[in-house]
Amino acid sequence: MQRLDHAWRILGTGAALAFIFFGGGVLASLVLPAVLLMRTRQRERVQLVLHAIFRFYLVCVTKLKIITVEFENPELLKAPGGRLIIANHPSLLDVVMLMSLLPNAQCIVKNQLWNHRFLGPLMRRAGYIRNDLEPEDLLAACQESLAKGQSLIIFPEGTRSEPGQAPKFRRGFANLATLAKAEMQLVTITCTPPTLIKGEPWWKVPPVRPVFRLVVGERLDADSYLGYPHRSLAARKLVQSLERYYAEKLGYA
Repeated sequence: MQRLDHAWRILGTGAALAFIFFGGGVLASLVLPAVLLMRTRQRERVQLVLHAIFRFYLVCVTKLKIITVEFENPELLKAPGGRLIIANHPSLLDVVMLMSLLPNAQCIVKNQLWNHRFLGPLMRRAGYIRNDLEPEDLLAACQESLAKGQSLIIFPEGTRSEPGQAPKFRRGFANLATLAKAEMQLVTITCTPPTLIKGEPWWKVPPVRPVFRLVVGERLDADSYLGYPHRSLAARKLVQSLERYYAEKLGYA
């Protein structure tokens, strides 16, 4: 039975990833034309469609016993107002879990996704932000989203976590937080045993069902870091503070 369960989860993982990368093309061809017939709030409606799809996706993969997903304090993400959703990034499914909880999430997406044959149309119609914009344009796009009350999902590591190592954050999110004087909602994500991690092929599924746990924790205000004489120093202090926070939450401290 254990071997059968393992084989089932390998097949299910492959199908689930295919749904994400190729189902986007089906969604774009079937759903987007109907959404685009509506003349107002097209981006918000596309984001709501993606939110509903990801909620349905998580229900399917959990009901089919491919993974287990647990949320703690998810209601904190529904508070009104634009803020940065800061999370560590252990797995490919992190953004799926976050977007399933956020009806109008804004994301910074890689150039590869923006130009992806199947997912690209969704990224563009949803109004997501390209990560290869000029720094000034990227900052302006992020500030505009926050001003509109959208939650902006950011993984400060810039890529998936290195297995077995405490997260190391890039300074870009801290520059944005201090410039925009933004609130930050901290989210900790764990996966036990690890799966879909950096540098490992998707078919290397662990022998037991992985348990994903997403914990919505503290909310910080960037204003508390603005007392330093230089903003660059404030950004560096913010990075150091959050690296310590996540190291402690993930058991590396």
